[in-house]
Order: sequence, then C-alpha cells, then structure tokens
Amino acid sequence: MTLYELLKKISDIITPETDAFYKYALYTSDDNGGFLRTRYCWWIDKPIKDLKLRDDYKKVLVTAKQEINEADLQVETATLIKIQITYSETNATIEDADWDTQLDYCYVYIFDFMKNSYNMTYLDNPCR
Repeated sequence: MTLYELLKKISDIITPETDAFYKYALYTSDDNGGFLRTRYCWWIDKPIKDLKLRDDYKKVLVTAKQEINEADLQVETATLIKIQITYSETNATIEDADWDTQLDYCYVYIFDFMKNSYNMTYLDNPCR
C-alpha cells in the first residue's frame, strides 16, 4: 500500500461522497516520518510525496484539535482543522493517541479498515 492509498481509504470512510479528507491531507500536510501533520495553508502545487508503506493496516489513528467537519475540509484558503495522521502503526489503539493528546489533538479517530468504519472519542485529559 502507498501513502496515497492509505489516505484514500480513510477518505472513503469519513468523506465517501467528496474525497474531501483525501484532498485536505494531500495538500495541507507535512510528512514528519511516521505521521502527517497539517500546516497552516494549502499547497495546491506541492502535495505530500507518495511513499510505499506496509500492506497490513487494520486500524489507523487520526487525531484532530477539533472535530472533523467535511465542510471545513473543503475550504481551500485555510486549514480550519488541525490533524495528525499516524501511518507508522498498522493496528492503532486509543492508547496510541497519548502523545497526540499532549499536543492538544484530543479528538481521536480510529479508522477500522476491516469494518470500513471509524470511532471518534474525545480525550479531555490533558486537553482542556
């Protein structure tokens, strides 16, 4: 699987009609080696680079500083939602979000590729 394919799978689950999540992640993220983090603007002419990843992803962790709203993903003038997408783990758990919540990414999404679904949890500690 490639990074682009992983993002497409997530997008097909959370924004199946529009590909909004896929485009948002592709054009607003920086690759930090094992996870993506949104920057403060869209770079339409410079998407993140595609990478060859593992093929055995079951669950993927996505965290956000605010709840992910599809309409906010479609605004191409700003990054209204700050997101981290962890691609270093192939079977993510809620415990994997500990580091993210310390950075105030308290909306925790676990995407289950086996069930083609996701669960969102708000972790308020240490978030305020």
